[in-house]
Parts: sequence; C-alpha cells; structure tokens
Amino acid sequence: MIDRDRMARLEREVRALSRSAAVGRPAVPLNDVVDALGDRALLVFISHRERLVGVSVAGRRVRLHDFGEARTVARHVRSLPSPDAVAGLDYLLRPAGDRPLVVVPSPEVARVPWGALPSARGRAVSVAPSVGCWFRAATRPLALANRLWVAGPSRPHARREVETLRRAHGGLVRSTVDDVLREMVDADVVHIAALGVRQDELFSYLQLEDGPLHGHDLDGLARAPSVVVLSGCGSGLSRVFLRRGARVVVESVREVPDDRVVDLVVDLHANLAQPAQALADAQVRHGDLGFVCVGAG
Repeated sequence: MIDRDRMARLEREVRALSRSAAVGRPAVPLNDVVDALGDRALLVFISHRERLVGVSVAGRRVRLHDFGEARTVARHVRSLPSPDAVAGLDYLLRPAGDRPLVVVPSPEVARVPWGALPSARGRAVSVAPSVGCWFRAATRPLALANRLWVAGPSRPHARREVETLRRAHGGLVRSTVDDVLREMVDADVVHIAALGVRQDELFSYLQLEDGPLHGHDLDGLARAPSVVVLSGCGSGLSRVFLRRGARVVVESVREVPDDRVVDLVVDLHANLAQPAQALADAQVRHGDLGFVCVGAG
C-alpha cells in the first residue's frame, strides 16, 4: 500500500501539472467580453478587505458595487435553502436588472443556487469560474447529437432516470468507469446520475458501478462532451469538464431529492438548445432543486 506521505506528494504533483496547463492564457480584453455578452449582464463577485464587492457589466456599462460584509453574506449562504436566506440574497442580482445573467462567484457565494433567488426565477443564469472561462466556453459550438447516459449504484432512481432519458432521446447507457471514459470521447451530451463526492478538484469523484470516476480521469480526455449533466449530489467536477472543452455543465450545489429529479431532467433535455433557459424553465415547473448551469449556457 502507498503510505500517506507519498500519496499526499503524488496528489500535489498532479495538481501542479494540471494547473500548469492554464498558465500563460492571455486575459480576455474587456471590449471582447462586452461584445460577447450581447443582451446578457455579467456580475463578478470579489472579496476585498472583508467586503463583498462586485463588478457589473450591463448595457455596455461597467459599474462597481459594495454588497456588504463578506462574512455576513457567507452566513446567509450557509443558511440556504431557508426561504428567508434565499430572499435575503436577492439584492446581489439588482445590478443586472432583468437581463439574462452570467455570474462569476467569489468563494462566499460559490454555493448559491442562483435560480432559487426570487428575481432569477425563470431567468437564464450561467455560472463560470472566471470571465475568461465563460468567454472561451461561449465560443464553443453546442453539439447535441450523440448522447450517453450513465447510472451509478448509489442513487435509488438512477436507473429509471437514465432509461427514461434513453427512451426519449436515444443514445447509450453505460455504468462502469472504463466504458464511460471510452464512450464519452464520442458523446456530445453526457448525463450522469451518480453520487458525487467533493474533494480537491482532481480527486473529487462520481461513484459508478465498479468504482470512482475521478477528476484526474476526466482531465485526460482527448475530447470533452459539449454538455454534461451531473444529476447527483454536487461533485465539483464542472471545472475539469470545462477545462477539457465542455461548453455547459449542469450540476447541483446541494443534495438532490431523487424522487423529484427525473421529471426535471426530462424537461431539461427536451430543450437543451438553450441550456440555461431550459434549466430555469424546468426548475420553475418542478421546483428549485439547487441546479446551476456552469459555463456558457
């Protein structure tokens, strides 16, 4: 067996190698971001000197906002899904007006289910790790032809979920790590109904039939799917898929109730030509389940 010190050393090396792939990417010029936004608004949240501040880009105008003490906002986020906490965070979206929205969260608001906020109900919201990540994702084509459905063993309704989707949209059903990685290279849409475990990005994993599918397994993909839906508990693997070339990852930021998710994802996949709006509409119809659209929806 590998001792703990050596395991920790190997994990640090994997993280460093992964991060090095992103070093040297040029910053995206602001004018290019403004042009790419179109009628959308952009909100970037930053923690600065114990304050939560934001930069908004809306209607081709850039503004700076002070949203209050960062610790207070983080406390509200930890109180979710309390209705009072949800309503208490709605002011964060005011600078965007009623436009479709791109959000780049700070750590304090990274776990906000944005679609649950009253003013975001029914509105297309895309969440991205950075402005550059959103911009790159927005330039990628949205492909929906070939579909792969994956069921894990720890979700009671997973098999029914993927079989319902396969009957509606065709495609393949797979459940083991090697089969999923092999088929994923040719898939445009991948839906994974499996328990997710959030750890460090590359060591987070999805529990499949024969074992865990880790972030570092995905980091070696020659080609990433255009759209990925992770319908289990939040695994934090969206960044890995986006880094490998996905345009959109739909994932949850809180535990998903198995008995309610099937109808929601059926509606989502029926309208994937506009993923962020499809997710917003599905959560209006079936109730907010904590899903967010990560990337460029």
